[in-house]
Amino acid sequence: MSQATWWSRMMLGVCLGSAAMTATAGCGDELSPSSDASVGAKPAGRPVDPRLQLQGLAQEAVKRSARLGAIKLQAQASSYDLDEVRGAAMPQVSINGSIGPANTVYKNQADSKGTQISGGVNVTGMLYDGGRLSSLTKWREELLKSAQANTQSTRDQVAMEAIGTAVERNRYKVQANVFHQQARKMSCLVEVLEQIVAEDKGRSSELVQARKTQAQAELSRDSALAMSRQLELRLRKMVGDQVPPTDGLGIPLGETMDRGEVLRLMGHHPDLMQLRTQADAAEQLAASVSAKSKPQLNWMASGSGSSRGETKSVSVQAGVSVSWSIYSGGADQAAAMAASKRAESARQQYEEFARTLNSRVSEVFDAASSAQERAKKYVEVLKDSDRVRTSTFQQWSQLGRRSLFDVMSAESDHFNLRIAYVNALHDAYQANAQLRALGGGLSGWLGLPD
Repeated sequence: MSQATWWSRMMLGVCLGSAAMTATAGCGDELSPSSDASVGAKPAGRPVDPRLQLQGLAQEAVKRSARLGAIKLQAQASSYDLDEVRGAAMPQVSINGSIGPANTVYKNQADSKGTQISGGVNVTGMLYDGGRLSSLTKWREELLKSAQANTQSTRDQVAMEAIGTAVERNRYKVQANVFHQQARKMSCLVEVLEQIVAEDKGRSSELVQARKTQAQAELSRDSALAMSRQLELRLRKMVGDQVPPTDGLGIPLGETMDRGEVLRLMGHHPDLMQLRTQADAAEQLAASVSAKSKPQLNWMASGSGSSRGETKSVSVQAGVSVSWSIYSGGADQAAAMAASKRAESARQQYEEFARTLNSRVSEVFDAASSAQERAKKYVEVLKDSDRVRTSTFQQWSQLGRRSLFDVMSAESDHFNLRIAYVNALHDAYQANAQLRALGGGLSGWLGLPD
């Protein structure tokens, strides 16, 4: 074995050998497969409940969301609309009055002049309207429930957006860490090969290959860091400059809900509740339109009085008023049919969305289970990969049966597997968050205030 060959293998042992040797060389080393999951572990120092981290993140995003604020105002408007309809069912009281000069001319008599004061009060109430006001009240009640469900749905969407962004930010932060470790290893390798090539020009192709691999790792690291910064900016837009810590988000998001449990809770999904209440509201509106063609009975009482000079008068009336639209040219029937068709359309939309949501649950559950299974398998593959790269290095350094290209290829394969492992983990986190959202919503799970 030549001196250059011996020197190259000796120095590469420093770069690619045991953890102790790499630490001494300053090329030190990498996370184990399990440590790539540090994104899902509790942060060092004072323990923080990971679920509280998610809650703080989602709560801050909800508090700052202008979109949610606008939806809340719409829900408040629906509440006042309901009060308006309820008020219409109560007795209605009105008063009137006037004051001013008056002049009455009588034929063959003296004119009557003076200041006239008059006033009156009217009270009316509903006796029978065929259920119209009752249906209108229920219509407004269902619209209020729909608005409240829309508020909850928007709250869940805002929370999901914040959590999803935090997961993606952590994905690229961990990827950047892995690529950085690969770049450090290749940097160490380049330094050694530069010394070797100075004595053995025939090894220059190995140096070129090492530099290329180092550059690729650095480009991948910079790309991951850039994505992490962009997601950080997006997260700051949602929650402000003080981003709550999310180091342990993998712990609460690492558990996949049972599919049957998700389907059971799906009935409380805010989007489904919104469509259901809209369908119920449409049916009540159709009933109120149909009631317009029935007799309308109201009671009324009124009193009025006037005074002009010495002349005073008082009038009191009471009775029942009846109105009934006998013929409207088919307009009432057409309006009732139109309202009925809209109600039927709303009910079919609800049923279609329920089927879509059921299918979506199955898809997301499969994605979550598959991602978690991939992550588990990657752990075993990474163990084998670590043995392969160790064996490759030994065969090259001790027996000369492998080339340096084989060594670098084994290293690259190992780091690529680590990236795949990180992606599988974060794919599982995203899918599990979506499952929580589908199973009744994130607000209830995180305990977000209304």
